[in-house]
Amino acid sequence: MKSALKYSLVLAFFAVAAVPAFAQEMRESDRIIASMRTQLDLQPDQIANITPIIQRYVVLFAELQKSIDEGTINPSAVDSQRQQLEETETQDISPYLKPYQLSEWRQMQAHLDRPKDNAGGGEGADNSGDDSGEYTNYPGPS
Repeated sequence: MKSALKYSLVLAFFAVAAVPAFAQEMRESDRIIASMRTQLDLQPDQIANITPIIQRYVVLFAELQKSIDEGTINPSAVDSQRQQLEETETQDISPYLKPYQLSEWRQMQAHLDRPKDNAGGGEGADNSGDDSGEYTNYPGPS
């Protein structure tokens, strides 16, 4: 019985600890979809198809940012990882976009704030107060 209680407490702790990151990623996805809805003039069926794709890539970019912040990724690999994620993201959503929307998406994507190397960040780097490498994936004003 003690074992079951201990297991439940550990499980509850991890569930609570994961909620803030999940909530932030959901807000991020919502902002991107809202921006896409207006800038690309998406139809409801397009939104329904694209939303889970955007949600998945928000998580993947957040994981890349975490690797950058923790110094667990080679700084020289950041740009290629980011570029690969962007390319596959576009491939995944392109079947649901009209040609003019795809062109607009590529322009939007070029202005998204994606993970950056943080000038050699990682271990020993002092990035306090510097949010320049933070991933928000939200297109700012054009």
